[in-house]
Amino acid sequence: MRFLSNRIILCLAVLFIVGCEDKNEKLSWLSSDKDSAYVQIERQLRGFDMAMKEVGYRYNELYFAGIDENWGYAQYHLEKIKTAIENGLERRPKRAASAKGFLEYSIPSLTKTIQENNKEKFIKDFETFRQSCIACHINEKVEFVKVVIPKTRLSPVEKVD
Repeated sequence: MRFLSNRIILCLAVLFIVGCEDKNEKLSWLSSDKDSAYVQIERQLRGFDMAMKEVGYRYNELYFAGIDENWGYAQYHLEKIKTAIENGLERRPKRAASAKGFLEYSIPSLTKTIQENNKEKFIKDFETFRQSCIACHINEKVEFVKVVIPKTRLSPVEKVD
């Protein structure tokens, strides 16, 4: 009986607290002023660094997809790398010159390799792809961002035979 009365008191307390909530309180973090909202969104999306964060994750997935000969998964991540870079360039167009060779040569070249379903060629061409990353970083004066061959899987995805 005491358990039941404690439950009723708890429920009433919760209802009271919910009922005291200020209904006029702003429910969104986003400003209602359109110009201010754009500035807030831009700040959240940030610059090219967020695009590179996504590219880094997908680079890792791409590598292990090729090692596993999971060619569909490899192609998927290569396309997402391209999209992430293109989206980043919308926010930071001054990076376009450095990214041009990557978008026009490196990605199409690795796409062809993936379509050949040849693991040995993938490993060789992935190294060329990696070197393109390094060259871009040097061009952008972030040579301290050293891209290596991934050693650790970040996701549980593997090709299942």
